[in-house]
Amino acid sequence: MRAWLGLTTVLLTVACTSGGPPAPAAVPTPSASPVAGDLTDYRAGLEEAWSHIVAREGETLPSSIADPTAAASIEIPTHSSIDGAVRYFSTKIKDSIQGSILRSSQYRTMIDGVLAEKELPGAIAWLPVIESAYFPSLTSKAGARGIWQFMPATAREYGLRVDWWIDERNDPEKSTRAAATYLKDLHRMFGDWSLALAAYNCGPGRVRKTLEREGVTTFWELLERSALPKETRGYVPTFWATLMIVSDPAAHGFVMSEPVAIEKARIEIEGPVTLDYVARVAGIEPKVLQDFNPALHRGLVPPGRHSLSIPPAAREPLLASANRMRFDDPDLPVTLYRLSSSETVASLARRLELDRKTVSEMNALRSDRLGAGTTLYLPTSTTRLSETLARKRSQVPEVYVVEKGDTLYGIARRHGLTLAELRELNELGEGRVIHPGERLQVGQGTVATGQ
Repeated sequence: MRAWLGLTTVLLTVACTSGGPPAPAAVPTPSASPVAGDLTDYRAGLEEAWSHIVAREGETLPSSIADPTAAASIEIPTHSSIDGAVRYFSTKIKDSIQGSILRSSQYRTMIDGVLAEKELPGAIAWLPVIESAYFPSLTSKAGARGIWQFMPATAREYGLRVDWWIDERNDPEKSTRAAATYLKDLHRMFGDWSLALAAYNCGPGRVRKTLEREGVTTFWELLERSALPKETRGYVPTFWATLMIVSDPAAHGFVMSEPVAIEKARIEIEGPVTLDYVARVAGIEPKVLQDFNPALHRGLVPPGRHSLSIPPAAREPLLASANRMRFDDPDLPVTLYRLSSSETVASLARRLELDRKTVSEMNALRSDRLGAGTTLYLPTSTTRLSETLARKRSQVPEVYVVEKGDTLYGIARRHGLTLAELRELNELGEGRVIHPGERLQVGQGTVATGQ
């Protein structure tokens, strides 16, 4: 699991009132997606919070008030860094923590159910407060994504589909199941929640090696020796601080809202088709459909049959056209293409002016050379593909006449080609010898048109 990204709402400094905890803030409406420009500011804010927490590691502070009934699912450790985190969350970044707590209402019922099924403490439901602020599509600079901030490799290891078409790290329920399994594995490894959380943040291998190197057994000993990364030393206390706050929000100047139940239906759709077009047929806002299906991170239903999550009222309008929408969508940005006998992915991408890597990722290709007649999805619309092909047909081959002493490798280099590309352009076999005077195609030249 990657290092923690942090919350994603605007960092606002809240002055601490004297004579008791700050008054509860007005309840804002939870937002489903991050506001542009907020991520960098709040990332910096939480990094500052971690620095603040680590700087006060050895300071003795009064114990914060916690409700043992609300925190009964897990034992909250006692440490000055946790008290420092509670104070910091309750003052400097209070508005952001408050927004995250409120946003959790969209997911708490689902998360609680998964944790109960996996026999994990209900307290783990609050870990996304310090991971993602419950933004399902949040992506870090390091590439971690979703409310549980999975990196691609760990996500795939725990059964999530992550490819060009679908990223199930964005799916709150599927990613919650994966995170619950991963956290259960980590707790089984270390037998302690603070160490398990540290491993979730910086990796189990690093935690295990650090414990062995330092000759200690607890996270708190590692923290006091500054043996783990600074981020991890702040990450673990902030989780316990979050749990203390949600265990007794009023005592810390916060409010919580009741879990929100959102009704959803499902329908099988034949793709590829854009979510915008599906929304148009269903008579709903495209953003609603995207929010219901955050794993479809490109706004596309992938090829084949896919179960789409929709508002119940949208089911009836979609039933009649679920299988033909892919033929009717006028804005579909992908096209199915059949390879000829002489084409490779590289030559096709070059000829059609497409990104070779994208073509490979779209089709999950392991090789550049495919058989004739292979069909591939291309990242271009049918209209644009037709225009490109028409333009290419108006071009004539650029030809080089072989001279004495020439080699295929040298000719290829002079014309910006690989040896394989030059062979392919001219259908030259591996053992083929070239001769002076022979004409080789080395590119495309545009036909000159007069006025």
